[in-house]
Amino acid sequence: MEQSITNAVRVAERLTTNTADIPTVPYLYTCCHGQSGEDIADYVHRVFAQIGDMLPSFGLAVGSLVPFRGKNDSEIMEMLNAVVQAIPETRRDTTPIHAFGVSGALTPLLAYIGVDTFDSSAYIQTSRSLVYSDPDTQKKLRIMEMDETDCNCYICEAYPIQEIQQAFMDKQSYRATSTGKFKSEYYAAIGLHNFQMEADILTEMHTAIAAGDALEYLTRYLTKYQHFRGLKRAAAWLAENDDALASRLSRTIIQKPTPRTTKRTQRSPDQLSLFSHTHENADNDKEGRISQTVSLAYTPDDFQVPDAYQPPDGKEILLAIPCAGKKPYSVSRTHTMIANRLQATFPEKQDCIHKITLSGLYGPVPEEFETEEAVIRYDFQLSHKNTEQIERCTARLIDYLKKYRDNYKFTIGYATSRAYRAVFALTETRFPGFILLPEAPRQQRLAEFFRHTNVDVLMEVIQQKIIGIDEKC
Repeated sequence: MEQSITNAVRVAERLTTNTADIPTVPYLYTCCHGQSGEDIADYVHRVFAQIGDMLPSFGLAVGSLVPFRGKNDSEIMEMLNAVVQAIPETRRDTTPIHAFGVSGALTPLLAYIGVDTFDSSAYIQTSRSLVYSDPDTQKKLRIMEMDETDCNCYICEAYPIQEIQQAFMDKQSYRATSTGKFKSEYYAAIGLHNFQMEADILTEMHTAIAAGDALEYLTRYLTKYQHFRGLKRAAAWLAENDDALASRLSRTIIQKPTPRTTKRTQRSPDQLSLFSHTHENADNDKEGRISQTVSLAYTPDDFQVPDAYQPPDGKEILLAIPCAGKKPYSVSRTHTMIANRLQATFPEKQDCIHKITLSGLYGPVPEEFETEEAVIRYDFQLSHKNTEQIERCTARLIDYLKKYRDNYKFTIGYATSRAYRAVFALTETRFPGFILLPEAPRQQRLAEFFRHTNVDVLMEVIQQKIIGIDEKC
């Protein structure tokens, strides 16, 4: 902090003396640091005391914010507001403020209190992980786990999600993929889409400010995006420190928190639960989660493999894969990908493979039952924390394998998501001969399901089993 002020003074002196050799005199932004609102306000006072008379106008670029991002967003609000308030009143309209390393959900709130510009590489960092900003909710989604998107930005129109997914399923790393384009182009496309989502929010806020509608827009924004991590605490801080916003929010989503209290704020039934705690005890809800009650129309007893069922003749290899949200399973992206690879790899031997879907609700579902009403209409996703349901699915799968052990020569389970791998891992332990693939995925996530190296191993193992069957015949 001392060095930054020293540097600011040196540059200010240079800009006010002997500037004849400078073609264009640059506009100075002096870096601004602090670890608390009081800290950074004192810093700003010192900056204006030392260079305020030398330069008629200069900007403040606020640093040291990134460590607080996502964890203590209310402190970011406090510090940036302290910067605004510390600027001499006669200079506030002519002193632009820049926030280093901050963008995304906080930008409308920061613009509201007086921050003018922002920079961040978050949209690039997320694209490196193939993370996609949903255009409606702004939630961060893994692009390889998405079935579709409803985005009309210029990037998504040029790069359909199915094309991007196809490219990242290819083996090629340093040459064009099957789409005719390099993977680097798709990384860039995802990054540009993510940037466009943030730019749209900034544009909306800029338009609202110009129209004198900032308060109304911010209210709508907080209502729509209350699920953002950190936004809850940042907005709670702002509501405590801005009477106009607090009054507006109290009629829509919140009652203004009572200062110096640790009790939950009372809300009327028609108010949204944006702020479940007051600012003082907000850390008790570290992730900003809102509890939900899930009601299932179907139960595990609504479908089980009938006692009289017999697997089709000639199906000597059982391939079990996890269920999908899209029904029937066979039209989902995961099942379609496996079916296409099997067809391409074993065009004449595909009939000997029997697909069994591992439903998180029902356990094993042979492919002949995919169009049953209970299978088509249920909506359930197995959680790795639901140990009771994992045990139920495991027991049902093992019962199926024991009952029809004579029908299959080999049984294979392919899964990458944590919960479904847990079922297959228990099955592998309790039922000799069951094979779990991939053996060691990089991550236990759905995205690994499509990784070409994992799918290649699955095809190789099936091919070995088919060869073994042919040799015995």
